[in-house]
Amino acid sequence: MSGRKAFVLDTSAFIEGYEPTGYGLELYTVPEVFDELRDTIVRMRVQAALDSGKLTVETPKEEFTGEVMRAAQEMGDFASLSTTDVSILALALQLRTVHVDLTLISEDYSVQNVASRLGIKYRSVATLGISRGIVWETYCPGCHRTYDELAPGEDCPICGTRLKKKPRTKE
Repeated sequence: MSGRKAFVLDTSAFIEGYEPTGYGLELYTVPEVFDELRDTIVRMRVQAALDSGKLTVETPKEEFTGEVMRAAQEMGDFASLSTTDVSILALALQLRTVHVDLTLISEDYSVQNVASRLGIKYRSVATLGISRGIVWETYCPGCHRTYDELAPGEDCPICGTRLKKKPRTKE
């Protein structure tokens, strides 16, 4: 295993201007992050890091993507994660197998929640972040039924009320 420190950077890390410093740092992200960067200055800063070799863009293997999706389903965060979020988590999970010290940088609470379930260290830049993992359940505020197969925002098949999510347990 590599003794160097590695960071996997989510879109929010770039938007917040996160620039890790130190010797032997390895910075990674996924291709989907570029689709989420709207600000020209941020795009230029990311491109400069890429051109200088400070940043590596990598696509995670399918096996890690599947593991992230299973964990997100178990945690109740699947509907809250974008394709980019799943990809970032999968890359962090994959890279953790070769890096002793790996940290995922993200402001997204759902990303942090799933990272905690997968045993991936995470850190925020601009917010406090989550303090512990939460397993969510989807429920109907109208008829009070809970659903495993439906996502928040969908309509309850029994009464038609828009479904919400609430914490089932905290880890």
